[in-house]
Amino acid sequence: MRKTIFTKSLKILIVSLLLLAVFFRKERSQKLMALAFILWAVVTVGILLFRQSGKLFKKCRALYSALKQKIGQMMEASEEIPSPFPVQEHPEEPVPPAKPAFPAPDSREYETMLLHIALRITEKLKSAYPQAVWQWKDTPSLQDILKGGTIRILVENMDTYTHADISFDRFGRIHVEPMVIGSFADKENGTNAKPQPGGADGETTPEPSVVDVRVWYELIGQKVLEELITDLNANGHSMLTIKENGDIVVSCQKKKVLKATLDSFPGKAYWKELVSLLEENELKGKISDDSLQVSWI
Repeated sequence: MRKTIFTKSLKILIVSLLLLAVFFRKERSQKLMALAFILWAVVTVGILLFRQSGKLFKKCRALYSALKQKIGQMMEASEEIPSPFPVQEHPEEPVPPAKPAFPAPDSREYETMLLHIALRITEKLKSAYPQAVWQWKDTPSLQDILKGGTIRILVENMDTYTHADISFDRFGRIHVEPMVIGSFADKENGTNAKPQPGGADGETTPEPSVVDVRVWYELIGQKVLEELITDLNANGHSMLTIKENGDIVVSCQKKKVLKATLDSFPGKAYWKELVSLLEENELKGKISDDSLQVSWI
């Protein structure tokens, strides 16, 4: 094809040169012949390049089609291979963590938290009244305290105050509002007073027989005293009194309040040995005429 185009174009060039040489003068014919030759060369080369570019375009188009087909085959093959990580069409919403269960009222955690709150109250009261002691008016609910509810307590040794309202804010700060609450009549008329060890006829209550004071303290006395002293200390008390019949009393609202009773409490003949046992447990005992005082501060 190239030779045919070149041969035809060359013939046309020769004929054109001869005509220019015949019909024009020598100088002018030479210029026209040179211009004709240049024009022939440009046209011939242009035709050849155009045909060559057309073939190149076809080759590029064929290569593009083959490459596109290959890519399509690879995509189809990748879709057929199962993904190692399954994709959920509707991912489940994250489940919020469950709130911790509130301690049961009879659990150890509940008692510990309530004891800690009692210690905070004692610390607050004693910062203004060093001799202050107190007790719950009614057993509080730990949940109400943590929600900022108000709890009323009975106080003593705080000037003329008899009660106080306690509350905690959301920052954990304690607020104390002391107050004076009185009654029109004294409910304690003495009719329900406990009988004393000595009867009206002068008879005395026989002392219980004790074989070993240490064994009695380890089996009975130690557990009762430790639990009671823990609660009393949280309420600001520093001393309790044990009567001859085993009754444990503390001073509240300028009155003796019964807190517990010790079974088989040893008689006075064994109190010195009992005082020694108390000292071994970091308690201080003091013997009086009809009672034994136990202090821990």
